[in-house]
Amino acid sequence: MKKTFKVIGISLIILVILALIFFTVDYIRVQKQEKPIFCISNPAGIYNDGGTIEYFGLGYKIIDFNMLNGYDEMKIGSWAIQYDDFSDEFKEYDNMFFTKKALVMEVYENSLGVMEILDNEKAGTIYSVAFSKEGNIGFKYGQEVLIYFDGMIADSYPAQIYNVGKIEIVKDKSNITIPDNVIRYYNNTEEKVSINVSDLSNTGITLTITDENELPYEYSDDYIIYQEVKNKEYTGIGYKIGEDTENSTSGYTGTGLEYIWEEMKKNSEIKIEDTIENLVYNLPNMEENEHYTVIGKKIDWTNLYGKLNDGKYRLVFSGEASFPIIIEFSIDNEQTEILKTEIAP
Repeated sequence: MKKTFKVIGISLIILVILALIFFTVDYIRVQKQEKPIFCISNPAGIYNDGGTIEYFGLGYKIIDFNMLNGYDEMKIGSWAIQYDDFSDEFKEYDNMFFTKKALVMEVYENSLGVMEILDNEKAGTIYSVAFSKEGNIGFKYGQEVLIYFDGMIADSYPAQIYNVGKIEIVKDKSNITIPDNVIRYYNNTEEKVSINVSDLSNTGITLTITDENELPYEYSDDYIIYQEVKNKEYTGIGYKIGEDTENSTSGYTGTGLEYIWEEMKKNSEIKIEDTIENLVYNLPNMEENEHYTVIGKKIDWTNLYGKLNDGKYRLVFSGEASFPIIIEFSIDNEQTEILKTEIAP
């Protein structure tokens, strides 16, 4: 009899040890969202919700959710855990029926910068996408992801997706070709662009643009000259807003701007490109890790705007839409002065 109890005791100890080993291995796999290996699937089959499966182990149970609304989690507990125990979690995904496939371009603290991948595997527009409750699950540049969200997209540039249920990594390294304009948006900065004016008169300007971005911006020949003029509606007096009451005093508007920038009238139909001469520079030998482009332009606006009179002016020289170049200058008795140059993001 004692021998029998001893065998039973040893068997129970072995069973407990095995149960602990099995549970530990499967628990670690569940944390990594990997299927268990020491379990059997529920003979009743899968749930009709997209493919949720239950697994039974030695004293524990795993529910592998794979729902149509994008909820894709694995839960582990005792045999007593039930499907509906996690309803508060998966119901949050009920409105997440919209999806977008995208390429990760930038990983921020609480969001992603992505480029949409269209059905034909071509590049689409760019988006700013907030993290889901899962946070950053290991996102990095070049991954393809599937975004589950409620369909609401804020109209901005880039467009913004806020209410995100889940972001799933579907491919660790994409082979999608990224357009130059997308590369420029995420990789370039106006801080690597500088402007130098070598000559300025009341009839024209010579300038150079040095762009140290690896993929330089594209610069067009379009420009407009604005002149600072007196604001005809300026009075120097603010206007009363509302009425005084027992508990409050009415406010006043500001006085407005005394001077404003007004586009100069053109005195001919000459094409802008006919007023510009593109200059060619011999660049010094660059190191392998150096990247810069120098663009020179000599503008003679005599036939377009005429000879400029004394005053303050702004030459707005377009690069890409988000980076116009502004050169502000003054003319006084044919003496010119550069007041400031800037790239306005």
